[in-house]
Amino acid sequence: MTQPSNSTAATMRVRKHNGSPEPADINKIVRAVTRSCYGLPAVDPLRIATKTISGLYDGATTQELDRLSIQTAAMLTAEEPGYSQLATRLFATYVDKELGNQEIHSVSQVAACSYRVGLISEDLAGFVLQNSRELNDAIDEARNDCFEYFGLRTVYERYLLRKPQSRAVIETPQHFSLRVAYGLAASAQEAIAYYDESF
Repeated sequence: MTQPSNSTAATMRVRKHNGSPEPADINKIVRAVTRSCYGLPAVDPLRIATKTISGLYDGATTQELDRLSIQTAAMLTAEEPGYSQLATRLFATYVDKELGNQEIHSVSQVAACSYRVGLISEDLAGFVLQNSRELNDAIDEARNDCFEYFGLRTVYERYLLRKPQSRAVIETPQHFSLRVAYGLAASAQEAIAYYDESF
């Protein structure tokens, strides 16, 4: 399959998360998909990118394009199991962006935000703050590869903490796994051991 041309989107614009428009860049879509295809030789990133590009319209949001890439990969899972892994990686990246757009990057930031909006107790937030360096360092986002796509989606839809008003997700699946662990633990070391054992 040949790489799609940028000419088809030359006059189109997409809206970034902050609402600002930018010219549609086909190559950016191709690169975003290709980055998640490492170790998946049977997966064709251009196939996903081409389908995503076919859904492009003037004023589309970058989140819509990301979701279309994820859905396309997920639909191809029956044809080639590697697409499930690709969908998982694309979805994990989508969640990372959702948090990054809120300036949430670490376990301690998740806990601080969760406490501010009333989702965790002061004691639990204090435990994370007191052990922030160890808990922040314990997160291993590569463990998202342990999920199948539909398992990761279930965690996202049912278990991740969200802001009560906007419903915006404020933790990743790995933050969730460590939150469960430190909720059961008496020390940071014990929490990290529980977290490691869960994978």
